[in-house]
Amino acid sequence: MSDILEKYDGQRVLVTGGAGFIGSHLVEKLLDLGARVSVIDTMLCGNKIEHLEGHKNLSIHRLDVTDIQAIEPLFEGQDMVFHLAAVVGVEETQDEPVNLLNVEVGGTSNVISLTAKNKVKRFIFASSSEVYGDSLKPMVEEGPFNPKSTYALTKLMGEHFCQAYYQKYGLEYAALRYFNVYGPRQDDRFVLSRFVSRALKGEEIRVYGDGNQTRDFTFIDDSARMSLLTGVTDGGVNQVLNFGTGRDVSINYLADLVLTRLNLSGKVNIRHVDYDHRRTREIEVFNRVANVDKAEKLLKYRPLTVLSDGLDKYITWYKGGA
Repeated sequence: MSDILEKYDGQRVLVTGGAGFIGSHLVEKLLDLGARVSVIDTMLCGNKIEHLEGHKNLSIHRLDVTDIQAIEPLFEGQDMVFHLAAVVGVEETQDEPVNLLNVEVGGTSNVISLTAKNKVKRFIFASSSEVYGDSLKPMVEEGPFNPKSTYALTKLMGEHFCQAYYQKYGLEYAALRYFNVYGPRQDDRFVLSRFVSRALKGEEIRVYGDGNQTRDFTFIDDSARMSLLTGVTDGGVNQVLNFGTGRDVSINYLADLVLTRLNLSGKVNIRHVDYDHRRTREIEVFNRVANVDKAEKLLKYRPLTVLSDGLDKYITWYKGGA
C-alpha cells in the first residue's frame, strides 16, 4: 500500500455489503491500514469475513439496508461510507425484481440519506459497468448509456442520488463502475469462477450464445486498491469512474484460458447453450471494455494484474479453500 493509503489509520469507516466478495477485501485491507470498520450485511449470500471476526477494530452488524431504523445508529461518527450492499448476479436480479428495487433503490436511498444526515465526509457508491449496455468502443464515463436490465437502471439511479446529495448537502462522493471483478472469495454465480468450479469437477463448461461476447476482467486486488484511493484522495472526489483494465477478452477465450491454466484442455468439454428465461438474450451485454484514462489520471493508478496471473491466483485460492 502506498503512503496515501496510510490516511486510513484511525479513520472510522462503514461498509455496507462488507461480508460480500468485494466488500470483504475492502474490509480486510482497511483493517490492515489501521481503520476502525463497521460492517452492515444481511449475510444472506454468505459471510466472507468470518476469518476477521474478533478483530479489535471490526464490528459486524447483521442488518438490512432497507431497514432504516435499524441501521441509523451506525452512521454516527463515521468518517466515510462505502456502499456495496446489492443484489448481485444476473440470474438473481432477474428472479427477484421486487427485492432488487427494495435494495438498490430503497436501500441506497436509506444509506445515502443517513450519510448526509450524520455529516459523514465522503460516500463511495458501488455502481456497475452494466449501466452502459453495449458499445463497440471502450466505454467512457460520459456515456452513452443503454441499460439493458432493471439492475443496470438502478445503478444509474444510485449515481444520480450521489450527484443530488452533493448538490443539495455538499456530500462528497465517488461512484465506481466496476468491470467484471474476479478473484479469491468469488462464488460461482459469476462466469470466471463458475468456469473454474465446473472444470475442476470434470463438468462441461457452458457458454451462452456464440461466446464472442467480450468482458473486461479486473482482479480484486486492483479493484480494492482503486476503491480505497477514492476514499482518501482529492482526485476522485465527486466523480464517476470506470474501474476496469482497458483490455477485453471473449468468453470463448476465457473458457479456453481456464482449461489451459488447469491443464484440462481436451479433457473437459466446452458447450455453447441457448439463452433461457433466467439469462435472456435481451439483457446480455455483448461488448464490454472500459476506457480507464480518467481513473488513471485522477487516482494515479492503473490495474497491474493481467488476466492469466489473476486466474492463477484465483485457482490457487480455490484449490486451497473451496
